[in-house]
Amino acid sequence: MNELQEIFAAQNMEPTAAIEATWPVAVSASDVWAAISESGNLTNVHPFCSTNEVERWPGPGGRDHVRYYSGVHYQRDVLHWSEGSGYDLIVGPPPNPTAVATWWIAPSSATSCKFGIKVISYVRSDVDPIARENYEEKVIRTAIPPYLHGVVQGVAHYAETGNPVKRNQFGAHDIYSPEVQTRR
Repeated sequence: MNELQEIFAAQNMEPTAAIEATWPVAVSASDVWAAISESGNLTNVHPFCSTNEVERWPGPGGRDHVRYYSGVHYQRDVLHWSEGSGYDLIVGPPPNPTAVATWWIAPSSATSCKFGIKVISYVRSDVDPIARENYEEKVIRTAIPPYLHGVVQGVAHYAETGNPVKRNQFGAHDIYSPEVQTRR
């Protein structure tokens, strides 16, 4: 991870506290792995993802793009791939990553497991401390937990049912997929 720290340090960025969400899944770890390792998987498991364009996937050197319903675009690059159990991604709006995300699976039994995502966000170290604190509170500590909960629930839903998640299936997200306004 020293290389990663150097990448962020070169951009005057430093890590925030990790945020993690987990969810019990009533299928085998191999079934969850199949759901999260297939090419273009985000359109099946991610309730805030409009499209998932793939450059290279799966495995080391993988890269894809997440386009959210809000219009935000992130690039995901695979840093580490552990076949059958998870992967680490560097994530953010290209060309400047803003986070490292770890997707992991922990078997509980032959027919169940726990799935989780841990995110460490990186923020500018050369900005006003009050502005930074306000940013961290609004964009990281308040916005990331419900985002992660939606995604881990989406992975569980897809792995258990085989049905892709619907937009905002577990609730809307102000940044990535606001509520859809219907006309009357």
